[in-house]
Amino acid sequence: MPFPSPPPNWDREEISKFFDEARLNEFATFAHLTDDVARLLDIDRAYRVAISGLNHSQNWFSAFFVIRAHSNFLAACRMSWSGQIPESYALLRSCLENALYGLYLARNPDSRQTWLCRHDSEDSKKKVKKEFQIKALIELAIEVDAHEGDVTKILYDRTIDFGAHPNERALMQTLQIEDDAENIHFKVSYLDDDSDTLKQTLRFAAQVGICALSLFYTVYAESFQHFGVVDILSHAKDGL
Repeated sequence: MPFPSPPPNWDREEISKFFDEARLNEFATFAHLTDDVARLLDIDRAYRVAISGLNHSQNWFSAFFVIRAHSNFLAACRMSWSGQIPESYALLRSCLENALYGLYLARNPDSRQTWLCRHDSEDSKKKVKKEFQIKALIELAIEVDAHEGDVTKILYDRTIDFGAHPNERALMQTLQIEDDAENIHFKVSYLDDDSDTLKQTLRFAAQVGICALSLFYTVYAESFQHFGVVDILSHAKDGL
């Protein structure tokens, strides 16, 4: 579908120009980093097939978290394709968290009410914060599937390092330092271009997307096998 013409005064605003530049970067990533993009397209397809097979599932509540994880994955793809590198990691963290919450609530269905009542009172909020700690959720993932749980922890920690928190590596991957005889110049990029950092981020997005679906596999194994999600993931993992 062709894009409509922009509204009046669109090109006068700096934020609009930024959006346009980001969109052009998305086109460039799609056109030039074809192998990385193809893998992400496979993972997106795996999510869509998985979601379409969740109707009438006994674990219907956790299906909401599959959808949210997919939405986070798509947002991270858009950020990374445009070159917004640290921002991508913040979204990928949320993707993993949705998978961890979905797994936890599938294993602990009585905790749904606790989660739903978070904003009923201060005590309810404290109860949710105490029960839904990431450390405990990752420990459950390791208990359910040692390999995928360990991978989840590694990936989650990396999201924190590279953008989900304002840590050193989040800044340094966007920072350029130039000096001359008189001055040191610091340049922080909002949008990366065709760099090794961009390629690494696309690869990491694929790893997180697969990891989240692998956690959901422990909840929906029969459905994932029946609808071919496992086969799509196996293909996406090749060479990763």
